[in-house]
Amino acid sequence: MKISGITFALALELGPVGENKVVGYSLLKTCPPSRGPGVYVVIQDRKTIVYIGSYQTGVIQRWGYSRKTDVYHFKHDLIRDMLPHHRLRVFAQEEKEIKEQIGQIDNAWVNAHGIESTLISIHKPVWNKRGNSKWAQSIVQTLEQK
Repeated sequence: MKISGITFALALELGPVGENKVVGYSLLKTCPPSRGPGVYVVIQDRKTIVYIGSYQTGVIQRWGYSRKTDVYHFKHDLIRDMLPHHRLRVFAQEEKEIKEQIGQIDNAWVNAHGIESTLISIHKPVWNKRGNSKWAQSIVQTLEQK
């Protein structure tokens, strides 16, 4: 999936919701293999970006809770409530690969957190608070006017 010119790989399929409100997930073969930093995007029904986040130790370490096969994410309740009605998928890409795609491989100032913040400001996902603030929106509008 391409988002703002960056190709993200399908990493996880979220669901189903099991007993005790446990949210299951399936790790897909296309998931980025690294244990390093990167950015992930949660997509609802193959079209709507609902959340953008970053990770420092690999996407599986960010999402998986292997002892209970439960999604380990602070948006757990939102995910659980949405799953009976919508399909949720997680797309991810390593920081190094993103930097290669945008031509910034040697730029130490470009990192997963900055890429995450930029994508949030552009797409304004409903679950992200940072990109939906009036301050962030005014910065994006200022940049678009220049």
